[in-house]
Amino acid sequence: MIDKRVLTLHVPMFGMQDPSQTLLQIERYMAEGRLELSEVMSTQFCELMLSNKKRDPQQQIFLLKGLRLMCDVYLMRGKAEQSMKAIKRMHSERKALVKVLQKHAPDLLATMQPEHEDHLRTGRLYAAAGKTKAATKAFARCEKLSPGHLAAALAALECAPTKPHLERFFSAINAAGDVIQANGVFELQPHGSSAVALDRVLVMLAACQQTLPAHAGRCQEQQERLQQQQAAILAGEQAANARLQSALDSLQPKHDYYQYG
Repeated sequence: MIDKRVLTLHVPMFGMQDPSQTLLQIERYMAEGRLELSEVMSTQFCELMLSNKKRDPQQQIFLLKGLRLMCDVYLMRGKAEQSMKAIKRMHSERKALVKVLQKHAPDLLATMQPEHEDHLRTGRLYAAAGKTKAATKAFARCEKLSPGHLAAALAALECAPTKPHLERFFSAINAAGDVIQANGVFELQPHGSSAVALDRVLVMLAACQQTLPAHAGRCQEQQERLQQQQAAILAGEQAANARLQSALDSLQPKHDYYQYG
């Protein structure tokens, strides 16, 4: 552990030249599975940034990014219960950042990570910590900010398999459109939120046929519809990305203007 008293925002941290490089290094370690080191680095990074009480907008952005990484590492390491303070701090520092940007750099507000993603992160941590009520509340907040957020609807249903959550799941599936294949992976890609692997959706639909037997028929219908689309893509009968293909088709000229020459 590095004594934070010997570090300042202007001194290299963990061999890095600036906070942005430190954050990138933490992300690389997370991707490599070096989670213990990632936790140490993200914790010390956040402590260091918090020690500066007069943060400028860029430093506030770094802090919020560090808090998100710290929450993600806690989830990946099975330490969700220990993330409660980090979750609250993440939301409070986000509000602080919004105020700072509104005052000093309003043009940067549009570049912030969408608020609904922080509520999704919160819900996943609460769910992992066994706090079902808080988790479903966070997922609902995410869906309210981003209607049709399939990942949140799926997570809420995993957390609490109830009819209302199933209805929201159905709505999110329908809003996501056709199955697509991207980089060899089948998924549903909602507008305005992250894609969700088709396998996860199919597994949940199958599970709900057991946990919510009164709605087994509807679950099976959705499951079969999605599987048929997957099969059609594999057979070459459906575009791998129907939405993209439709957009490309709309760009094609509807007339051969040269015939009028």
